[in-house]
Formats: sequence, C-alpha cells, structure tokens
Amino acid sequence: IEPSLGWDEALVFINGFLSEGETQPWEKRLLWETLRRAGWQGSLYYLWWDASNPASLTLSPLKLGVGLLTHWEAHKAKAKEVGLDYAYPLLSALPERQITLMGFSLGARVAYYIMRGWPQTADRRLKDVILLSGAVRRQADKNWSLHIENITGKLVNIYNEDDWVLAYVFKAPSLNRSPCGIKPIREFHPRIENLNATHLIGSGEHSCKAYLPHLEFLLDQKLDWKARSSRLL
Repeated sequence: IEPSLGWDEALVFINGFLSEGETQPWEKRLLWETLRRAGWQGSLYYLWWDASNPASLTLSPLKLGVGLLTHWEAHKAKAKEVGLDYAYPLLSALPERQITLMGFSLGARVAYYIMRGWPQTADRRLKDVILLSGAVRRQADKNWSLHIENITGKLVNIYNEDDWVLAYVFKAPSLNRSPCGIKPIREFHPRIENLNATHLIGSGEHSCKAYLPHLEFLLDQKLDWKARSSRLL
C-alpha cells in the first residue's frame, strides 16, 4: 500500500468477514493515515483472503438465521487455514525483516493463527500483533501465553464489550464462550495487553471504522511508535 518511511519493518492489515470484495485497499485512506499519525514509519501491506462478501448472502430468513451462522462458521475455518497454511510463505517473502500484524474480526483470527504457526527459527520475525474486535476465543485453551513466545513484541487486544455481532454470531455456535473482541484475554503474560475501548466507541457497531477515531490514542498507550520515530529523527 505504501513504502517504508525509514523503518525496516512491515505492518500487515487483515480485514474481517465479508471484506473479500475490497480489492483496492489503498482506498482505505483513513486507516493508513491513522497508522501514520500513530507513529508507524514502516511499510504498509494488506493481506487479502477469501473472507466472503455481502453478495454471497441472500436476504432470506434462512440466510439471516441459521444460514448466516453456517456461513460465518465456514469462514472461521478458512481464517484458521489462511493463518496456519498460507500466510507464512507470503509474509516470509517480504523484504522487511520485522513484521507487525493488525487484524479486525475474522482477520484477527487469521493473525492469531499466523502467530501460533510462526516458526521461531524464521529469519523474519513477528514483532507486535494487534487485534481489533477479535473473533478468537479468549480462554486459556487457546494457549495465548505459549504462542506469544513466537513474537518479539506485544500482543495488544482492543475490545468492545457492546459489539453485537460478536455477541450473537460468535457466541451462539461457540457454546456461549466469549471472544477476545468483547472481553480481555484470560491469560496473564507480561506482553499481553488488553485495552477496553467500549466507552470510546459508545455503540455496538462491528466495524473497523468505529475504532479509527480512537486508534491513535489506544496504540499510543501500549506501543512506542511515536517515541521510536522521535529517537530516529
């Protein structure tokens, strides 16, 4: 999307459910500008994946009910497959030596599985992983504290307790187990940071855009992008 402004690092954004049709991600100017204002000086990439699109869903009672849940579950499985099987060969071919991931919704699920499957012996390192409205179970059975050892920086989980999509579409087929997109990750690790953005967003909107007005503030709390940029000037 954009070349580096000086850092030998890449930030890869991974969008969520129904974003498959977004084949011109450079038009997401607000996201890229927000990341730059937050201090990011590395290159910017967009990881496209088979996330489905609104045209795949017909506006029928079936699709809006059980069919919607079935479609969501199918793409949860695809997100896992992308993260474990396809992402590493792509990302390890980037010229940058360090890679930061930012994932929204099912894109955060992709990011989790990239972190989980990243080889510790790889010559390119995963640095920070940022989750927005993550569609990943927050329970200890996901072994968060184990998989974070595959990254060199922080895992920043930014969540909205009022996110109605995650509360309904995720929890309904998951035996009421909650995702990290609406509550904190349930494991302690000194490099796991949970940030509650509920009061900032002020609604149940399930959209990456809902985070954008507050993303610079949230990232500034836990990551040192601005401080690093100042030191390099």
